[in-house]
Amino acid sequence: MNKLLLHGTLLFLSLAAVSCHTYDEREPVLPPTVEVAPNTLSGVITDMAGNPIQGVTVTLGNLTAQTDANGMYLFESVAQGSYDVKATANGMFDATTKVNFTGASSQNLLWSTALNKKVVQNLVVSQPSVIAKGDIESENIPNNEEGSVNIEVEVPANTVPANTTIYITPIYTEESAEVSRAAESTMLIGATLSCSDPNVTLSSPINLTFSLDGSVITSVTTKEYDAASDTWHNVAAEVDGTGNLVIKATKFTSYGIFLPVSVTKTTTSEPILFATSLFDNREGVSNMYVESAPFTYKTGMQIRSNAKNKLEGLLIEYLAREYGFKVTEVQGDYPLNVNLAVGQGISLNGAQAAEAIRVASGNTSVEGTRYGNVTVAVTTFSVDHNGGAGGEMN
Repeated sequence: MNKLLLHGTLLFLSLAAVSCHTYDEREPVLPPTVEVAPNTLSGVITDMAGNPIQGVTVTLGNLTAQTDANGMYLFESVAQGSYDVKATANGMFDATTKVNFTGASSQNLLWSTALNKKVVQNLVVSQPSVIAKGDIESENIPNNEEGSVNIEVEVPANTVPANTTIYITPIYTEESAEVSRAAESTMLIGATLSCSDPNVTLSSPINLTFSLDGSVITSVTTKEYDAASDTWHNVAAEVDGTGNLVIKATKFTSYGIFLPVSVTKTTTSEPILFATSLFDNREGVSNMYVESAPFTYKTGMQIRSNAKNKLEGLLIEYLAREYGFKVTEVQGDYPLNVNLAVGQGISLNGAQAAEAIRVASGNTSVEGTRYGNVTVAVTTFSVDHNGGAGGEMN
């Protein structure tokens, strides 16, 4: 009995020694390598009512993409550089911006915007000897009635020939007027006057009236566009008895209400939620392939201000045009494409920038929060080592 016990003990010690010898001589398990994710640009395009627009053509340099039923577009694998971006849709004014892909880390930039409709009011002057009047309301986002401006045209008697049609089109930016930008100030509202007969000249000025109030009148500059020089020039305006602004339009062109506008931005961050943030194969029995890590982020802007006057209303409209006004939750996928060997793992965490934007003209300001700049940090590890990798989604 004692001999059998001793033999068994020696056999156990022998096996243990072999096992320890194998562990000491095995190759160390290194952390996996995660490739840098490619650059992307994405966002959501809506109308001024907040409805997503399908079929918007978005151009990024010489690349194009179309929005889907949710108003979403995506450019993948964008090369480093600076680009002009434009959103174009039938019956809508274009929106434009600039983006820059720079640095060694991956960038996935976000740009969302709201497009204004192209609406034209026809004013037919059938009897030249009679004063003709017509008006049109500018577009505004929901719950911002102060951002709407009534634009009235009054054609004095004997100003244009019989059966002449005058077209009145509200415009919202210099780009929507399809003319040059007035760098020293910002257009908040305007109108283009055009004629059914391009050869018609005005024998007397047309009264172009914008329904504003004292909040705008005190600091406004009125301008008309000169096509010959491709520049904006100051033009005189009068304030009528009800506080409206009246421009004496002497030709068919674009007219705008300009104010100096300043924009300040303060960035904080919010965490983003991954469907799975940890892929741990340290104690696995076979390789684990991880294609991507789904997560949820936001795009668009939440405007916090409620307008009490026309200036606040117009500044809110400016915010909506520049950054959108509807916050949309989007499902993203951070690409990993990594095959985790036994003993390897990766973890992810991320945060999204919440950019507080304040737009001011004089002592009046409005505020909102724009969502963008999603930063994803990827940490790689193994049973023997720890490492790290990361990427950004701006």
